[in-house]
Amino acid sequence: MQLEEINIEGKKIGTHEVSDKIFSLKPRKDLIQLVINWQLNNQRKKKGHTKSRGEVKGSRKKIVQQKGSGGARHGNITAPIFVGGGIAHGPRHRGETRLTKLNKKVKNLGLISALSSKALTKKLNIFDEPKFDSFKTKSFNNFLLKLETRSALIIHHDGVSEKFIKSMKNIPNTKRIKVLGANVYDIIKFEKILFTKEAIKNLEERLIKWKIKISLMT
Repeated sequence: MQLEEINIEGKKIGTHEVSDKIFSLKPRKDLIQLVINWQLNNQRKKKGHTKSRGEVKGSRKKIVQQKGSGGARHGNITAPIFVGGGIAHGPRHRGETRLTKLNKKVKNLGLISALSSKALTKKLNIFDEPKFDSFKTKSFNNFLLKLETRSALIIHHDGVSEKFIKSMKNIPNTKRIKVLGANVYDIIKFEKILFTKEAIKNLEERLIKWKIKISLMT
């Protein structure tokens, strides 16, 4: 499959060959949704917190005698059975996230489906990193305006220029992440996906290597 390569002026300067096994498969919406739900679930904090019978205010004196009253046997008014008493088995917030498990195979297949979805709709491009030193935020903002996109995700490699990284800051509706952090939620959330050459090469090699490993195991 051929992906368009664009320069800082938003013009097409060539094409980049990528694997059909990664970027031109039929997207599976069920896997994409499953991975997105897993990501969002892990980001949420446990906010609910209830008090046990040992934490609520109230007398610890035994209400009635143990036997002979004709009623049920009770300890004190902080018991969960009474109004104003503690809560039995309620949520206890300790700051942890709601961790759920998801197989690595499902995560990678969801990522491949998300990439294929963007590539097939022409929303994924290779961005030629500018080499000059006078590259500023205004220049990158003008570049995004020329693309006529509402939002953009820039996925770059580790050795990218520091000035290039700084030029992406403080621009609304944009986000920059390293290729190792490429994820389904961000790829689907943003309208335009821009890869540097090295970034897409690294991601492609990683996913192809994983697919070969899976095929050998099965």
